[in-house]
Amino acid sequence: MCSDTGVAQLVEHWSPKPGVGSSSLSTRAIIMHNDFVNRVSEQLGSDSFSFLEAMKLSPIISVRKNPSKPTPQWNNEEKVLWCADGYYLPQKLVYTLDPLFHAGCYYPQEASSMFIDWILRQLKTKTQNPVILDLCAAPGGKSTLISTFLNGKGLLIANEIIKNRSHILLENMTKWGNKNCIITQNSPADFHSLRNFFDIILVDAPCSGEGMFRKDKRAIEEWSENNAAMCAVRQQKILTDIWHSLKPDGFLIYCTCTFNPSENEENIAFFAKEKKAEILPLTPPNSWGITSINITNGNGLAFYPHLTKGEGFFVAVLKKKSKKEYKPIIKQEKNRKNINHLKPTASFSSLLIDPNDLQFYEEKNQVRAFPKHFSEELNRLKNELKILEYGIKIGEIKQNIFIPAHSLAMSIDFSNNNLYPEIELDEKDALTYLKGLSLPSSNFPKGFVLLKYKGILLGFGKEIGTRINNHYPQNWRVRLGL
Repeated sequence: MCSDTGVAQLVEHWSPKPGVGSSSLSTRAIIMHNDFVNRVSEQLGSDSFSFLEAMKLSPIISVRKNPSKPTPQWNNEEKVLWCADGYYLPQKLVYTLDPLFHAGCYYPQEASSMFIDWILRQLKTKTQNPVILDLCAAPGGKSTLISTFLNGKGLLIANEIIKNRSHILLENMTKWGNKNCIITQNSPADFHSLRNFFDIILVDAPCSGEGMFRKDKRAIEEWSENNAAMCAVRQQKILTDIWHSLKPDGFLIYCTCTFNPSENEENIAFFAKEKKAEILPLTPPNSWGITSINITNGNGLAFYPHLTKGEGFFVAVLKKKSKKEYKPIIKQEKNRKNINHLKPTASFSSLLIDPNDLQFYEEKNQVRAFPKHFSEELNRLKNELKILEYGIKIGEIKQNIFIPAHSLAMSIDFSNNNLYPEIELDEKDALTYLKGLSLPSSNFPKGFVLLKYKGILLGFGKEIGTRINNHYPQNWRVRLGL
């Protein structure tokens, strides 16, 4: 613990000095919040100086590759220890101008948050096909990670309550290309009727964002003691709203990107006591530099930037104690929605690698494919939640003409079978396509064509004889100048 004199010295040390450049904007902004420095000194004691020194450094750059698609190699890339697909990069890339990013070959994700991969691999569920909810999922880093972890098994529901963020989530999940996913836009309270439904729930709780100070100026500007206190209350409500949806013996993974004990270990201790939940012990290798924080009979894990290569992060796991017998509680409704099923026909099934495990659906002339194993869960969710998308959107039927969907080209289950001609683009033409512009005519007959970059699908265009019309989703088009 630091004395009052020590706190004053810390504040003085990190105060902006005349003539000093603006490269340490985040650190100077932190000094505007003396309450933050004061609390850190109380919290970290003799480590406070090293911690604040680390906060002066540039943020760590990291990405996670998609193992289901061809992935790029970068010079001097370095493995993230706790995630098989995670890599540190020596410098930040302009992802918006990289066609491989838009093709879903990788995702820029903060390295510490990739630790969810290690957590998932420690949990032992009763089923080989777990149903997982990512409650606060946008923009999609942890959801794409979970879908990779599932590796075609199980079911992921990726949810985001805020409308514009939910559509960003939908875009990133579509590009990642896995079929066993459902994207929803709901509040935590909306899940209350789904009792005993999920095997695993991830709550990446909205927080005061202290762990993002190095990389997000807004997190610094919005920070205050009052805001942190309000976050702690909000987090408790979120946990309370969603707890009923977790199966007995199920796991709730709770994480934040803050260092604040009231939002982290204190919240977990309080909630575990209220719900009589077990706090799991987590024991990663000591060499990873992750700090263990004791919480009753279990612990949480904290990532501090002076000890681990990443930004601030906290995670803990709660296990819901089992009851002798339980059944999922199904809310009865008088008017349940009817879903039209399509038999797998040659015209649709030929587009997919393994159509036998899929059920085809038609709604408002749009055709989708979804794993048969989870058709009952899908029907249930369609009656309880607002679903933005599910499975593979194959295409749309207009006036008896089939128009392939962009998500079909992005799907790792897509099998072209020479149905659509494929055109390889150079980087300039690939970016032209991603901006939504037309391309020069090819030598192929009129009709839909597939556009590729470095052998990787970017999406559909339509050859009309004089040019190739652009069918890249309008809301996803690149607006950054070339």
